[in-house]
Amino acid sequence: MSTPQEPVSELSAPPTACYSPASSLSNVSAVQQQPDIIETSGVPLQLNLVQPTANDFALATGSTPSTADPSGAGGFVMPVRTPEVIKEPSSIRPFRSLAIGFKATTLGTGIELATPVSRSFNLRSSINIFAFNYPFVIDGVNYDARLHLKSSGTTLDWFPGNHRFHISPGILYVKNSLTAPATVGAGQAFELGDQPFINSVDDPVGGSSSVIFPRKVAPMLLLGSGNIIPRTGRHFSVPFEFGAAYTGAAQISVALDGTACTYQGCVSFASNADAQASLKQEVYKLNGDLKRFPVYPILSLGLAYHF
Repeated sequence: MSTPQEPVSELSAPPTACYSPASSLSNVSAVQQQPDIIETSGVPLQLNLVQPTANDFALATGSTPSTADPSGAGGFVMPVRTPEVIKEPSSIRPFRSLAIGFKATTLGTGIELATPVSRSFNLRSSINIFAFNYPFVIDGVNYDARLHLKSSGTTLDWFPGNHRFHISPGILYVKNSLTAPATVGAGQAFELGDQPFINSVDDPVGGSSSVIFPRKVAPMLLLGSGNIIPRTGRHFSVPFEFGAAYTGAAQISVALDGTACTYQGCVSFASNADAQASLKQEVYKLNGDLKRFPVYPILSLGLAYHF
């Protein structure tokens, strides 16, 4: 025997409308085209279809149902995270950070500043200064050299690959100077050009010499390891580099006076033409040796801190 239906007016709540998981997305579209009224057990129901809202995920349709969402039907949507744009850390943004370094180099003791230009390039400037004495002897003449190193340079550091090895073309401003008093011991033998001399005891030969670097602005190329602005976020680095600057061959000049003797007799360097010719021959020979070194070698090791 069937149970009589209760009056609709006594229902405490309308029956819940059910949505079959087996229905496809095409059925959903069909429902959207029909009036949003469905009768279930004689009771009209109002359906409110909620449209999906935009979020941070892209929708991708796959052929295999997702295990994470069992309520999906037929076709399904799978959340796919959109690729994120990788941003450079603020510490290496162009011209937004600074590094300072101290180095010992063949150009002297140096201090340098650097800032990043891009992920693979730094802009770096340095100032180098040093002074020291270096005595040496050439053909019996004593030269007490006093070398003053002054230079400044600017390079564009390129870091291919892993940002450790760098290639640095640049410009070097050179203001090096070398002066050397020239002396010969009293009664000592010396040679100028091809002419041997014996120095006078009463009026010994003496004078001065200097070295001139012909190029004040020189192109240079450096190679090295270590990044003064580490891309790893570290603060300290130990850069090492080597290379050369094309300064042109240095030229030496020598001026002597006093009295020296040869087998033909004693002559004064201030007034004797033969003595001056021998001196010019000696200077020419020295400059010929210097022509073999048109570049200035650069070797440096430093310690840098990145702010």
